[in-house]
Amino acid sequence: MSTVHEDTKAWLLSQQNWLQEAADRLLSSGQLHEEDLKATAELIKTEDGRKVTKHRAFTSLTQAPVASGELRLFGISEVEGIENLSPKSPLDFGKGNLVVVYGHNGSGKSGYTRILKRASGKPRAAALKANVFGDPPKIRQCKIDYGQGASPASLVWLADSDAVPALRAVDIFDSDEAVHYLTKESSAGYVPPLVLMFEQLAAACDGIKAKLQTQQEKLVSALPAVPQEYAGTVPAGQYTKLRHTMTQADIDQLTSWTEAQAKTLQDLGDRLKVADPAAGATQRRAKKAQLEKIIAALGQGAIALGSAGVQSIRTLHTAAKDKRRIASEAATVSSALLDGVGQATWRAMWDAAREYSRTAYPQKQFPVTDKARCLLCHQELQPDAQQRLQDFEQFVGSKLEAEAKAAEKAHADAITALPVPPTDEQLTTQCAAAGLDEAAWLDELKAFWVPTRSTHAALVAKEANGAAVAAPDVAPLAAKLQARAKGLDEEAIQLDKDAREFDRAKAAREKLALEAQKWIYQQKAAVIKEVERLKSWQDFETWKGFASSRKVSMKAGEVTEKIITEAYVNRFNAELEALGARRVRVSIVKTRIERGKAMHQLKLTGAKRGDDPVGVLSEGERRIVALAAFLADVTAKPHVAPFIFDDPISSLDHDFEWAVAKRLAELAKTRQVLVFTHRLSLYGAMEDVAKKNGEQWKKDHLVQRCIEAYSGSAGLPVPETVWTLRTDKANNLLLTRLQAAKKAGDGGGSEAYRALAQGICSDFRKLLERTVEDDLLNEVVKRHRRSVTTENRLSALSAIEPADCAKIDGLMTKYSFYEHSQSMEVPAFIPDEPELRADIEALKAWRDDFENRSKKALG
Repeated sequence: MSTVHEDTKAWLLSQQNWLQEAADRLLSSGQLHEEDLKATAELIKTEDGRKVTKHRAFTSLTQAPVASGELRLFGISEVEGIENLSPKSPLDFGKGNLVVVYGHNGSGKSGYTRILKRASGKPRAAALKANVFGDPPKIRQCKIDYGQGASPASLVWLADSDAVPALRAVDIFDSDEAVHYLTKESSAGYVPPLVLMFEQLAAACDGIKAKLQTQQEKLVSALPAVPQEYAGTVPAGQYTKLRHTMTQADIDQLTSWTEAQAKTLQDLGDRLKVADPAAGATQRRAKKAQLEKIIAALGQGAIALGSAGVQSIRTLHTAAKDKRRIASEAATVSSALLDGVGQATWRAMWDAAREYSRTAYPQKQFPVTDKARCLLCHQELQPDAQQRLQDFEQFVGSKLEAEAKAAEKAHADAITALPVPPTDEQLTTQCAAAGLDEAAWLDELKAFWVPTRSTHAALVAKEANGAAVAAPDVAPLAAKLQARAKGLDEEAIQLDKDAREFDRAKAAREKLALEAQKWIYQQKAAVIKEVERLKSWQDFETWKGFASSRKVSMKAGEVTEKIITEAYVNRFNAELEALGARRVRVSIVKTRIERGKAMHQLKLTGAKRGDDPVGVLSEGERRIVALAAFLADVTAKPHVAPFIFDDPISSLDHDFEWAVAKRLAELAKTRQVLVFTHRLSLYGAMEDVAKKNGEQWKKDHLVQRCIEAYSGSAGLPVPETVWTLRTDKANNLLLTRLQAAKKAGDGGGSEAYRALAQGICSDFRKLLERTVEDDLLNEVVKRHRRSVTTENRLSALSAIEPADCAKIDGLMTKYSFYEHSQSMEVPAFIPDEPELRADIEALKAWRDDFENRSKKALG
């Protein structure tokens, strides 16, 4: 055994730290509490907890278990509402080790067994029922008296409530247990501390795994579900297959979204919106043409009204002013009588006169002086006036004047040539025509043309009201508009191509995939969180794998094979031998290890097919084999606790019955054994086997009880009858009953006497039969015993005389009338009290005399 313990210690020191910690706590305290499981579950999550350490001593592995004091059952009483039990007095189990409770079928034996089985927490204990023939009881309970060591205890136990911890050590054999051992796998009834440690350690592993599972289940995914319309796309498929192994690069790739993808999505959307691509191409080219006009106008405005254009206009204006000044300064008309000749007002008047002259003097060259009148006052021109007009015309036709006029005309033409900035309404119309629907486009156009309008007005006014400010830089806007125009052109080209060969279904799929990709991009934060959750989930899967009880169960199997299975098999074979069933071809085999527990089952030995014992063995063989399995299972326990047997010899023949009786008496040498039976043969056999343990032992330990049922109630303890009492005690019992019958007759007449005397006569006949077996034949031969007992008994038979035989025979003949039914023609009259008393006392006197003669015969 020390080798097994050393091997176990070496195995523990080869395990991870968390499992060593669990084993150490278990060995130290005998069990693992909830706090231990929590602490160990947290330890398994740490790197240190998964290391293999060598520092623990596990000294308690070699410590022997401490046995508790002997457990004894003293009795059951005050039964209410359970089965049909309703005893008026306690069922007292006495102080001896071998308790035999006799009762007919239905007398309540199994009811008492069921109470003890339920109260001791046996796994196959059936629920206790109330008497189905009575009203539902208000109270269902009983009182159980027991003792643990030197400490007596008494408790009121409510039917079907929790088991009594102190009674769990009680072992009970009944028909249900027999069936279980024959047909089911079972673990050993007693598990040595070392094996129990593995069972508990396996259970602890399961508990730790369960805690990890509970924690893991709290890692609920918060990842948004893919919209149904994206379900079939490639991006959605990748989204739904997130893995804990994904890196940040993997996540970035999955959730990527670029401007190129956005443009492609926009283009595909636009193309799919177009029902007639050819018309769409025409529309886009029309918009492009409008854009080009806007761009051209912007270019013209930027050139004409920009810094260079404004400077150019200013230069022309300056030149015109300068030349006019020079011409005016050079204007010297000697005939002029007034100042201001050559100035602008004068020139305007002169130009008007020239124009009017064409009306007044058509076909004549201006100025007309011959026989002409003044064009203003219509007076005839005098010679001096004629000369003055000729001088004026000569002045106007001079070079300086011509240059001044040319400069002024150039300035005026430049002003006329300036582009007129569009109004806000015109800009809105242009934007609509060019497809510039966004408000930003109109704002940008206004940002150029609104200040340009002021520039144009200032130049037209010759900057009289302030200097003209050059128009803003239009290059960025023009570039954007050109890009827009280029895009429209490309769209038009694409639409032309679409009109010829566009696959709308494919484009729709591509668009849907891009929309799915964009949606996934929007879930990037959720994806990162989900991958973190999956990593945590996988951590728990790893930890749960470490917490598996499989390795513990495998080691438990090795240990169990060495210290349980082999001993279990040996005990079973020994029990078969002791019960006289060695010829029955069955064996106990280990079937498997379940969570550290070794499971065993009865199997046929040498069977060529997989038939189970139930289908092959006889009913008696099944019973004796089940009893052997039960005894092999429970007798290995180190603590001393009662064994309870409910009709253990059911279906057994006399040979097996005798073997069972001897085995039960052997068990009773070391512990309390309670036997409930309805067989008088077993009742007698138990008395015989008790004698084999010694007369003093029988006197000290054999406790015989009788119970019966009456008026629907069972479990009623009653005194022993003539069938069960010793003949001398039975003789006295009949005399006591006769006295009661006489008293009844004295008070109630002959009918009252005969009602009781009839039973006394019948039992007296039975006592005579017992007298023949126990007294006359000195118990050499008994009806309910298989053996003929001759040892120290045959010599007493020599005391028998003819008178003894005649005495017994006469009484037997006389009282057979009261035991066996008689015909109406030959009625059996009940003897009067004095006659009946004389016969009973005569038998008592004969027994005393014969006993003395028998003792002399034995020497």
